[in-house]
Amino acid sequence: MDTGKNYEFILQENPREVHDYFLQDYIPSNGERYFSAKLLKKQKCKVSVFFVVLKGALAISIENAPFGGFRVEKRVTSDSFQFFIGELLLALKSMGVTELKVVQPPEPYEQNTPLINYMLKKLGFEVVDIDLHHFLEDKKFIKGFLYAKASKHKKKLKRLNYSVEVGGIKTFNFLKDIKWWVTLRGNEYLVPEEYLIRQVGEYPDRYHLVSIFQEEEVISHALCIKLTGNSLYYYLPAIHPNLQNGYTAEAMLFEVIKLGESLGVDFIDLGSSNLDGQANHELNRFKSRYANNSSNKMVWSIQLRDIK
Repeated sequence: MDTGKNYEFILQENPREVHDYFLQDYIPSNGERYFSAKLLKKQKCKVSVFFVVLKGALAISIENAPFGGFRVEKRVTSDSFQFFIGELLLALKSMGVTELKVVQPPEPYEQNTPLINYMLKKLGFEVVDIDLHHFLEDKKFIKGFLYAKASKHKKKLKRLNYSVEVGGIKTFNFLKDIKWWVTLRGNEYLVPEEYLIRQVGEYPDRYHLVSIFQEEEVISHALCIKLTGNSLYYYLPAIHPNLQNGYTAEAMLFEVIKLGESLGVDFIDLGSSNLDGQANHELNRFKSRYANNSSNKMVWSIQLRDIK
């Protein structure tokens, strides 16, 4: 079958459209170019990807975000996806791009992720990084989890003189706390503050801050993001290392799950568990105690010099 007769490949620079995954609404910096590529059938989008071309001839989907990746409708066939990839690589090469890097999200964000990862490997892409994400999925599971642990949690908060604040982002003073705590632990602070502040200003309803205090002194923050309308991402948690006790991390996670339940999300992404590029075994064990699913975020790359 001649797949090209049934589909149309579209490449658009600086696309302006509403996304459920709002971080795809990218604003390029100097020297960057922002594109969308789509595969249409009868004017309906079947496959899409958004990417940024950086100064060094690298295209990435996408920059300054947890992930980008391909979005594929449920009934898209493998040969249709292969046709799309072929057209995309030829278009990128004609623009002078020498490498394409794609950060493909875990499966809860994209149900066709198994097909996508399978086809990327078969089409010559190589895995350059992989992160394991833990999830709490299903509203009934989340509600049952909270119900089972709420009484004990409340008693522990009272015993430890903990109080909790949950709300939107009013100031960015919490970033100073997090930076200081990360430094005290001897780790590198890698938060892109300028970009984050801009995103919060443009999408304030997507960002939520959970903070725990002990006798008026803040001991923990967790910045959470509604990356999509049906999800909550446990993006930036941090605890004061000198004030942490055995229940601080568990208390914070309970409050984040409680926030997710109040927002009515279908799943909560507890994020990856890396430390300086290596697996953080203690954190993996901690998250696995609460999660009921896990899935990998895959970073794929392909060199375009040999593409014909």
